[in-house]
Amino acid sequence: MRLFAAIDLDASARAVVAASLDALAARLVGAGTPSSVRWVRPEQLHFTLRFLGEVSAQEVTSVRRALSVPWTTGAFDVRLAGVGLFPFSGEPRVVWQGLAEGRNHMVTLKTELDRRLVAAGFGPEARRFRAHLTLGRVNRKIAVSGPDLRTMLSQHEPETA
Repeated sequence: MRLFAAIDLDASARAVVAASLDALAARLVGAGTPSSVRWVRPEQLHFTLRFLGEVSAQEVTSVRRALSVPWTTGAFDVRLAGVGLFPFSGEPRVVWQGLAEGRNHMVTLKTELDRRLVAAGFGPEARRFRAHLTLGRVNRKIAVSGPDLRTMLSQHEPETA
């Protein structure tokens, strides 16, 4: 089973991001590049905290046990920011939306999650955590250059609920 730990969006945030996604997709259609990005469906939008990959049934039980204990990290609000591309230079692969507020709280939550997962038998996270929503994945046969796509994204002003 492929697992990841994530924070889901509430209905109002999901609606705002979905509207922004639609506007961004329309901008690419207007630029003649409609198939350049495979957009995430609104119901699947989330902040990934940690990708665990393929795990066994026994590991699923360990994860459930580790995550069922009350969290010391309290509830917090986030405010969304602008959009960008991963990687930051070179051939783009992911369109994302960042955070204007709440990043430190999310890092604290991620740190607690990592401690729990290490205690459950998973290795430490190797990649640097960058709090973001994945909005879409750039197709390999992109119809627009990476710099042009970056320019289009820099001109997009998403709703930031």
